[in-house]
Amino acid sequence: MKTKWGSCNRETGHIWFNLELVKKHPLCLEYIVVHEMTHLLERNHGERFAMLMDGFMPDWRSRRDQLNNAPLADEQWQYAELSASQAAA
Repeated sequence: MKTKWGSCNRETGHIWFNLELVKKHPLCLEYIVVHEMTHLLERNHGERFAMLMDGFMPDWRSRRDQLNNAPLADEQWQYAELSASQAAA
């Protein structure tokens, strides 16, 4: 299943991100940010796009693969117990 992690409007310069990205590894989030910003320079995913991505983020392919291979609901939240003094602060 393909997921739309972000989108870019070149005319307005606006970029939107899927909020599910907050559950992903920061390297994957950084990849999506650079990917969408690259669309400000190149609309399509052709050779020029790949060359720009190579210049901005040489390991973008491995980050893309990490994001695409992770389960969609890959959540591993850990909660720490607060002491009484921490909770009161």
